[in-house]
Amino acid sequence: MYEKHYPHEVAFGQPEEKSSYGPLAQMILEQAIFLYQKNKLMEKIDEALVTKNKELFLELSAQYNELLKKYGA
Repeated sequence: MYEKHYPHEVAFGQPEEKSSYGPLAQMILEQAIFLYQKNKLMEKIDEALVTKNKELFLELSAQYNELLKKYGA
């Protein structure tokens, strides 16, 4: 019986082809995660400022600084 094989499909038992998109995809995912976490922390920091919650502000600011260090921003 005739079966179609598409270039993006990997058949079981056959080695997967190496793709040059792997490092680029990884970089895009890491940037998306960084931006998401950064934006969430900024929103929470803004909330802490509005509610004048100094303790929460300091905790979130420390997390924000660690995030920047982690991603080299």
